[in-house]
Amino acid sequence: MATISDWDIASKRGDCSTTGCARQQHPGATVEVGPQLDLASLESIRQFAAAYKRSGQPLDVLINNAGTNYQKPWQTPEGVGGLCQVNYLGPYALTRLLEDTLQQSAPARVVNLSSVTHRFGWVGDVARFLPSWVPGSYYPSTKLANVLFANELQRRLGEHGVQSCAVDPGGVASKIWDHSAFATPPLSWVINNLYAPTSDGAAAVVHAATVPWGRERLAAAAINQRWSQPPGSRNRRNTARPLPDLRFYARGLFTSPLVTSLQGTPQRGFRSRVRQTVWGLSTLAHSLLDWPLRRLSGGRILAQTRCVPSAPLSYDSTLAAQLWDLSADAAQLPRECKLVGKAKR
Repeated sequence: MATISDWDIASKRGDCSTTGCARQQHPGATVEVGPQLDLASLESIRQFAAAYKRSGQPLDVLINNAGTNYQKPWQTPEGVGGLCQVNYLGPYALTRLLEDTLQQSAPARVVNLSSVTHRFGWVGDVARFLPSWVPGSYYPSTKLANVLFANELQRRLGEHGVQSCAVDPGGVASKIWDHSAFATPPLSWVINNLYAPTSDGAAAVVHAATVPWGRERLAAAAINQRWSQPPGSRNRRNTARPLPDLRFYARGLFTSPLVTSLQGTPQRGFRSRVRQTVWGLSTLAHSLLDWPLRRLSGGRILAQTRCVPSAPLSYDSTLAAQLWDLSADAAQLPRECKLVGKAKR
């Protein structure tokens, strides 16, 4: 009999639809549900991680899926912006607290959900990112932070058997649109009819969590060759230190070069604003066509998930390391990872 360990990473609503779907699709499986996890609370995260470790179960895949948007400004008791806590610092703290279990389960994988909006996200002053509401809790900025974290985790634990990547699930009609103008007509019609249902949106996430790591190594290497090297070193061969094996996955029209083409960080000026506006309109059109075309074709087109470049800023190793250290301080965790056993390549 198969066993599905569904230590449910629940929102404040306590939505257990994941468990119901697992039982429905795998009626012969044993589904185990863990304690509720509230990513808005560091204490809840600590309790969840401790309970998981006490269970003695391996941790083959950790998917940091939970997220939120469209909320009034609020701060945690630690002074962290609410959206930043739920979307970024919560998953960071959970992963760090389970890093030894992940290494003991190697090969293991961590998947961080990002968004196409990370391409115009901006961190700015790293010291102000966590406590501020803008940009620290501005949704695209938190999604950029997710990719920065995924990349830095790969740099630190990739050689210790923990594979880390980020994924853009595309336009999905999920509960993240609740409490926004898109939750009521006529805009709700757009979301419910032109954006993919959650069952389809999960396809890119499942791919990122299960695809053999070596399958897209060449594609990832070509992307990293272009974006992961420090400025000024891209045109010279450097064999002293191999590039980190960073991965960002997307699906369907969200892999289009027209979507992945926004380069550089947001800048002031008329030309920059025009460029970002054109990219935004193009990406909006792609998002509105992605699911309808896949549905009308019966999944014969736009169903593939593959490695694509993430935002150029997400490859900034200095920024990622600074954000990692400040996040560790905010979560009251050591800055350095707890290494277990020998490095695994």
